[in-house]
Order: sequence, then structure tokens, then C-alpha cells
Amino acid sequence: MAIEPRLYRGMRDFLPEEMMPREELLHTVRETFRRWGFAPLATPAIEFKEILAGKYGDMADRLIYSLEHKSGLALRYDLTVPLARAVATYGDKLPTPFKRYQIQEVWRAERAQPQQGRFREFLQCDVDTVGTDSLVADGEILALSVKLLSDLGFPNAITKLNHRALLRGLMDISKFPNESEAEVCRIIDKLDKIGKSGVHEEFIAAGYPESCIETMFELILRTGNNEELLSFVSEKYGNNERISRGVKEIRQAIKYAVDFGVPPESLKLDLSLARGLDYYTGTIFESYNPEQPHIGSLTGGGRYDNLIGLFTDKKAPAVGVTIGLDRIFAALSDAGRIESRQSPTRVLVTVFDEKLLPDSIVLATRIRDAGIPSEVYFEPRRMKHQFSYADKLNIPYVAILGENEINKGVVALKDMTTGEQEELMFEEIIERLKS
Repeated sequence: MAIEPRLYRGMRDFLPEEMMPREELLHTVRETFRRWGFAPLATPAIEFKEILAGKYGDMADRLIYSLEHKSGLALRYDLTVPLARAVATYGDKLPTPFKRYQIQEVWRAERAQPQQGRFREFLQCDVDTVGTDSLVADGEILALSVKLLSDLGFPNAITKLNHRALLRGLMDISKFPNESEAEVCRIIDKLDKIGKSGVHEEFIAAGYPESCIETMFELILRTGNNEELLSFVSEKYGNNERISRGVKEIRQAIKYAVDFGVPPESLKLDLSLARGLDYYTGTIFESYNPEQPHIGSLTGGGRYDNLIGLFTDKKAPAVGVTIGLDRIFAALSDAGRIESRQSPTRVLVTVFDEKLLPDSIVLATRIRDAGIPSEVYFEPRRMKHQFSYADKLNIPYVAILGENEINKGVVALKDMTTGEQEELMFEEIIERLKS
């Protein structure tokens, strides 16, 4: 009996029509990272579980895929903790600051939501700066992510900002106990998913007083432009050391991001932004497309100054952002902006008959040597079959080389979109295919 071919829910195969546009997106991401001076890094898919556990928070830790192995192993949950481990391992060999990008798969044992681009296995595209507490680094990371989203097709994306110190200062004002800060952040982080009433219910279930909850909502749900919100919390609660620090650093990060060329209107302070992972310590940010709120965040990141210190005695402040390639792909697909192609080939060279096969191979090779993706049909079938093959793969041009064309020193080039066909010299064909 044949084995049923099936996939675990939340895992995917990528056929050529999906991989083609994904690779184009990845090329843009990778080139942007390099253009801003970040170098590539790769780490193993499998880490010791003790390296991963306890860094994300209780809820996230439960999503780590543990492996049945005597050494206590697990699949990486994200790329930030492996980065911290790598920096601690190779610290003396790395420059300071260390600017790295990493594009690799990660795994999370969560419920898959394909329409929102949420899967159990997915590709993360991270860029981080390690070894400096300068807020210029925060501004640079912010600017890079805004610029990249614009290049990927989201010029109107909004980046929400907050600061963990500011948020925790508002917890002080709301009388939440200090030891509950991480839990409170994780609950607030669910606001976009379950709404105010859902967050309220979680606070009550966790045993927090109604007075704390209501005060917190009054503060974090306050609206206004960036300066209005910062002035409000500064003037009213500026004597709180955490709030004072948070306001100062957010102002600086925004200023530097604008200096790097970010339109000020694309940055929006959101006092409810929490970022649920426990390791964040400073500025935090998420980007979304206001035209597609159902997709969720396209990027997310922030400053984490203490994570690497869990693996080394040396101070190693850091800031970074993750580009959500799957969310971005889902958003582009949702907007009908993904071109479906099954082949990178730009021109198919037909085979007129067996004796002319070498001539067709030579032509395809010359076109390929000119930097144009090309292929030759493998056998001398009827032209109708060869045209059908090109049409099925959305190959835009077909080159026909028969005895008449060879005798005249030309090639017949057919445009598969318009159906027009004309005889051209080789140099003219290259010019046409590159246009």
C-alpha cells in the first residue's frame, strides 16, 4: 500500500510559482541589509533547550519544539537567542559594534493561521546591532525597516513605537506589583488580538484589582500625536524614573530615525504596545499596513540590553528587528500584487527537427551567456506542443530557429503575450529580451 503523501498542519511546500516571488522578496531584503552595512550570520536549527528556555516568557516557552534526545535539544524559536549565544561564544573574534543579519527558518508549536501568514515553520529575516547602547542604533534599525517596507511595496506602512521603561513606569502609576511586570506586558501584548474586554478578563483571571486595570487602560489607551502623548506622560508622571527615561529615549530614537530619512508621519507612539517577549528592555516597535489591518504586524523588534549577558559576563547591549517575510508575502498576495510564474526562463528556444538540435542548443547557450535566463526544448515535437509548454510556464518569448532562419542569419522571436512574431538578428534579440 502506498504511503499517503501529507503535511503536518502549519508546514508548507513551496512550488515554483510561490518560490519565484519569495526569492525576489528575499533578494530585496538581503541587499537592503548589506547596503546598511550588516554582515550575514547563520546558526544551527537545533540548540540545547537550556539555551532557549526561560528567555521568552512562560507562554512563548511552551511553543518551543523539544526533541526526543538524551542531550536535551530543541528547534530554535527565533533568531535572537541564538544570536546572543553566538555573540557570547565568539565575542573576542567579533567587531564592536557587531552588525549582523540572519535569514533562516524557525519553528513554533502554535496554531497555524495561514490567512494571516502564521505557520509552525517560517522564515525569519533578522537584522541586529550588538555592542552599543547608542540610540543612533535604534534610529538606524527603525529607518532600515521603514525603508525596506517601502521597497517591498508598503510605502504607507505605520511603525508603532513604545518603550519598555515607559510601559513599566505606567504600571507603577497603576499600582501593579513590580514582580508582575513581565506577566502584565504579556497580557497587554494580546490587546490587538483579543481586544480590551479580553485583556480585562485575563487581568481579572490573573488576580489583579479592578482599580489597577482601569488606571492602566486610561493611560495606555490614551490617543494623540507623538508629542502630545510624550508631553502628557512627561508633565504628569515625569518624576517616575522609568517614565522619564522612556520619554527621553523615544524622543531620541524618533529624531535619529527622521535624520536617517524616515517620514515623521510613519512613526506613531502607541502606549499600549508591549511586545510580549521578556527580553526587551528599551525601545520597542512594530509595523503594519493600515490598508490591511487583518494581516497583523509586518515587522517587530526593539532593544534588548540584558539577553546576551545571560551567556557572558561582558556587557553586550543590542537592538534589532525581524522582517516578517510570510506576513509580507500574505499581504502582497491579499492585495493581488504577487505575479505567478512557474519558471525564471525568459525565452524558450524551440527545436525544429533533430538535425537542427545543435543549433538550438548553441542559440540558447549564447542567450544564457548574455545573462538572460533561457532554455532549449528537449526534443523536436510539433511547434504547437512547444508553444503550449512556454505558455503553461508563462515564458514571455519563444525563439524559433528553422532552416529558413539559419539561411537568412536571423531568429524568429515570438512574443507570447501579444502573439506577434518577427525576425531579428542575435544582437536585436538580446536587446529586446533585456528591455
